[in-house]
Amino acid sequence: MERVLARLIEWRERLRQHVVESHPAAWLTCCAIVVFAVVFGSLGVQNHRNFGTWAYDMAIYDQGFWQVSRGGSWMSVRGMDFWGHHVNLVAILFAPFYWLGAGPSFLYVAQAILLGLAAWPVYLIARDAFRTPWMGLVFAVVYLLYAPVQWISWAMFHPEALVIFPFLFAWWFATKERWTAYFVMVVLALSTREDVALAVMMMGIVVAVHMRSAPDYRRVRSMAIATFCLGGLWYLVATKLVLPAFNDWEEPFYITYFYGHYGDTAGQVITTMIDRPDRVISDAVQHDRLVFYKQMSWPMGWTFLLNPLGLLMALPQLLASVITLTPYARMIRYQYTSVMIAPVLISSIYGAKVLWRWQPAKILLPIWLLGCAYVTNVAWSPSPLGTEQNYAVWSVNQPRHDSLREALTYVPDDAGVVATYQLGPHLSQRDHIYDWPNPFMPHYWGNDNCDNLPSPTVVDYAVLDLTQIDDPNNPGANTTLLQNMIAPGGPFEVVFMDSNVVVAKRVGSSPEVDVQPQQDSCQVLESRRAAG
Repeated sequence: MERVLARLIEWRERLRQHVVESHPAAWLTCCAIVVFAVVFGSLGVQNHRNFGTWAYDMAIYDQGFWQVSRGGSWMSVRGMDFWGHHVNLVAILFAPFYWLGAGPSFLYVAQAILLGLAAWPVYLIARDAFRTPWMGLVFAVVYLLYAPVQWISWAMFHPEALVIFPFLFAWWFATKERWTAYFVMVVLALSTREDVALAVMMMGIVVAVHMRSAPDYRRVRSMAIATFCLGGLWYLVATKLVLPAFNDWEEPFYITYFYGHYGDTAGQVITTMIDRPDRVISDAVQHDRLVFYKQMSWPMGWTFLLNPLGLLMALPQLLASVITLTPYARMIRYQYTSVMIAPVLISSIYGAKVLWRWQPAKILLPIWLLGCAYVTNVAWSPSPLGTEQNYAVWSVNQPRHDSLREALTYVPDDAGVVATYQLGPHLSQRDHIYDWPNPFMPHYWGNDNCDNLPSPTVVDYAVLDLTQIDDPNNPGANTTLLQNMIAPGGPFEVVFMDSNVVVAKRVGSSPEVDVQPQQDSCQVLESRRAAG
């Protein structure tokens, strides 16, 4: 016991000494991190409380994390097993918080804190590269003002958003040749999502080249090879074993959903890219891609162009964003930039270092970097500094929200529920929560088929925002379904209703509600799949 107390006292003294001796730039970086975490954490909580979060993806991850914390894994919101959707091992680290009652607000706050804390390894990398803490502070501020990072803070919660912190720390530990800490951070990065493994493989290559002048380069090379192999092995295990095993032995859902025009499997997609580079180039120079490159680059002052090596680590995700069918993957407003951000930072730091030998750069470079970061933040970010239009994405309280909040009070904690997409995240911690009109009619369910679609009789309550009932792709069908549900003698009885929302409780069953809609819509899906 005395030895333990002695060690604790020793650690306390070392910490106190470290704090006292810290450079003012380090203190200012810490202050900036706190400001970021407080601002975006509170905005995230506000966004959720005022119904600004959606079933896709906040309810997906809230239910998924809740299920993992209880030893389960089925996500009824998505119609998939949690481990067949993505391999987000980081969910296990969140389990203790879910035992204590964590939910969407906690996820928003945790994400904001970890995004903010990523400024610390940015500070360390830049401090060491420029050999002055003040440039560490400059790049930390540039990172915290980076519009894509701030948009990630808004775009619900996504496990891959957490990759920036361990990825940057892994790089810094590699430059210090602290290999145990390095691999701890690499493993944490891999735990966020399976495709991070591709960036980790590239990190192995970049570390080997970047540190080629290290005194113990043989050791560096061994660690770089181990990194490449670890990333490659984990990618194969995750995508060829884990995901298929929990997804009815189907390819990961996003292959056909995002890349079906290149092939039906990951191998076919890669083969098409190799055989038809003209298609990749054609996609890469489309207008929306050029806008994306500009918005990712201007906040960093384009300094990565002077040392683009680190961009190899962003290349797999960048290629995925360039060729995908979904436009959201190449917009800075969404989480798809997460895996690219750390490599862009690393390249920008070492690119700016090239200019540092030029004496005027010691004055002009910080001004240029901070100027680019500030101007682009005002123009493109959802921060309080941004334009009124961008800042307005954070949901604020409205009179109609009182009705929505009252509606939620009518639903028992253990009831099976179907809810419209902005109410779903407020009801997601249960075994049966469905995004309207599932399971009555399949809608973005599973692998876009009716596999594992349960009988609608599992739904005890319907909680529906009346402004979100209809589907533009199937006009009138959802309204007809609701009318049949709550019609006199129908299977649901209205327990609360006003001009904004309806809450209906199941009191029976009918073929018009519980059989025919699902049967008809599943036949349409099957016909579509059969037609290719």
